Order: sequence, then structure tokens, then C-alpha cells
Amino acid sequence: MRFHCWLMRFMHCLMMMYYWFMRFMHCLMMMYYWFMRFMHCLMRMYYWLMRFMHWLMMMYYWLMRFHYWIMRFMHWLMRMYYWFMRFMHCLMMMYYWFMRFMHCFMMMYCWFMRFMHCLMMMYYWFMRFMHCFMMMYCWFMRFMHWLVMMYYWFMRFMYCLMMMYYWLMRFMHCLMMMYYWLMRIMHCLMMMYYWFMRFMHWLMMMYYWLMRFMHCLMMMYYWFMRFMHCPLMMFYWFMRFMHCLMMMYYWLMRFMHCLLMMYYWLMRFMHWLMMMYYWLMRFMHWLMMMYYWLMRFHYWIMRFMHWLMRMYYWFMRFMHCLMMMYYWFMRFMHCLMRMYYWLMRFMHRLMMMYYWFMRFMHWLMMMYYWFMRFMH
Repeated sequence: MRFHCWLMRFMHCLMMMYYWFMRFMHCLMMMYYWFMRFMHCLMRMYYWLMRFMHWLMMMYYWLMRFHYWIMRFMHWLMRMYYWFMRFMHCLMMMYYWFMRFMHCFMMMYCWFMRFMHCLMMMYYWFMRFMHCFMMMYCWFMRFMHWLVMMYYWFMRFMYCLMMMYYWLMRFMHCLMMMYYWLMRIMHCLMMMYYWFMRFMHWLMMMYYWLMRFMHCLMMMYYWFMRFMHCPLMMFYWFMRFMHCLMMMYYWLMRFMHCLLMMYYWLMRFMHWLMMMYYWLMRFMHWLMMMYYWLMRFHYWIMRFMHWLMRMYYWFMRFMHCLMMMYYWFMRFMHCLMRMYYWLMRFMHRLMMMYYWFMRFMHWLMMMYYWFMRFMH
């Protein structure tokens, strides 16, 4: 019963998925239906337009030898007719590509229906007692099937028969595999239990002889401890006395080490102070020498620095001129390149518009041509 409950829940999910998909497909087909009605109106308009244009051409035929300006007017009408044909060609190509898209969509729907039918055949062979409900579902499926797959009925029916047999075989195979693996698992469990019992029996025997052996060892240890306690106590008190002596030596060494470190860091600090004084004197001597030579050569240093600054000034003026020339040249070139860039973009768009317009018009004319052959 639990398996049946979960199977019902799973099949209910499948049917709900199918139900909402049917609702969605119904919307698409209604859109297609009203689009067909709209296209039919367009074609009737086109038909009466053809009759009207035929009448105009007859008028032109009987009147062409009587008046020059009538010919001019009819020429204008023919040009209008030509552009109207180009416009109708656009409309027909839109209709053509929409039909191609809808055909692709219906093919997708067709293959989805084939898959759904396989699922429903599986459900049929598992759930024979659901026959009444499944017959209603079957008639609903046949109705939806007829809407989208008129050209594939016989092949679909044969495919359904083969899939019924295929899913029945798969289901039977699953059942046999379940039984096979259940037997294998049960065999493994029984073997595990058998060897576990053998192992536990061996462990208990091991434990029993280990306890007997340990009891012997512990008795040996007990009598040995009673004997060894006296020598060990003698050794223990001797060690405590020796430990006291060593601790006294240890703390004496630590104290002596502290005294030596104090002297060592005092010497290091004094050495650092003297070095500070020594390098201070050297630095002060260097500053005074610097000042002395600066005073001696002050005049020539000033003259040389003045000459350097003048050189730098004129060099900067010259470099500024060069950079300005380069700057304005770059601005001019940038303008030229941007003009060229936008011109190329504009030309490219014009050519693309012309190219796709020509392709689209060609498709519309072809569609119109074949549509007229089919309709007449």
C-alpha cells in the first residue's frame, strides 16, 4: 500500500505537469488561430485589391490612345501598385517565417507528446484497475494528438505499441533485479552474521586465556613488589637528599649569572655612549668643513647655478613649444579620425539596412510566389 501511495503521488505530479502544459499549448494554438483569421482578412483585402487593379488596367487599356495625361496618371498608379506589392511581400514573408517558427514549435510539441505517451503506457501496464480514468485520459490524448500530429498517426501508433512492450520489459527487468539483489544482500547478511559469530566465539576464548595468563602475571608482580619495596625506599630517600644538594648549587649559579649579566650590559651601554660621542664629533667636523669650502667657492658656485637655471629656462621654453605643436596636431588628428569613424559606422549601417532589406524582400517575394501557386 505504501508503494501504491507513492506511485499515485508520482503519477499525479506527471498528470499535473501534462495538464498545465496542455493549457499553455491551448493558449499558443489560440494565438495561432486568431493570427490565421487576421491573415485571411489580409488575403481577402489583397484579392479585392487585385480586382480593383485589374479594372484600373482595363481603363488604362481603353483610354491610353486618347489622352497623354491619363497615361501619366496610370503610370503613377502602376508605381503605387509596385510599392504595394513590395509591402505585401514583406507581410507574406512575416507570415512565412512565423509559420516556420510554429512548425518548429509543433515539432517540439510532437516529440514531447511521444515521450508523454510512453510514460502513460507505463502507467497503464502498472495500474490496470485505473482503467476508467485512463480511458478518459486516453480520449483526451487522442484529441490533442489529432490537433498537432495529423501526418504521423500510423507511425505514432506503432511506436506506442513498441514502447508499451519496451516499458513492460524494463519494469519486469527492474522487478527481477530487485529480487536478485535482495537475495545477494540477504546472503551477504547471513554470511556476515555467521562469521561474526565465529569471530565472537574466538574473541571470548582469547579473553578467557588472556585472563588466566594475566592473573599469573599479577600474582608474580604482587610478590615481587612486596620484596622490592624495601630497596626502593632506600633509593628514594637517598635521591631526595641528592636533589637538595643540587638545588643549592643551581640557585648559586643563577645568582652568579645575574651579577655577570649586570656587568656585561653596563659595559655595552657605556660603549654605546662613547660611540655616540665619537660619531657626533665626526659629523660636526664634516659640517664645519662643508661650510668652510662653501664660503670659499660661494661666488663661483652662484655663477654656475645661475647659468644652469638660465639653461633650464630656455630649454623648457623650447620643449613647451614642441609639446604644444604635438598637442594641437593630436587634437586635429583625433577630430579627423572621429569623423572617419562615425562616417564608417553610418555607411556600414546603411549598407546593412540595404542588405537585410534586400534579403527580406527576396524572401517575401518568394513566399508570395509559392503562396499564389498554392492558392490558385
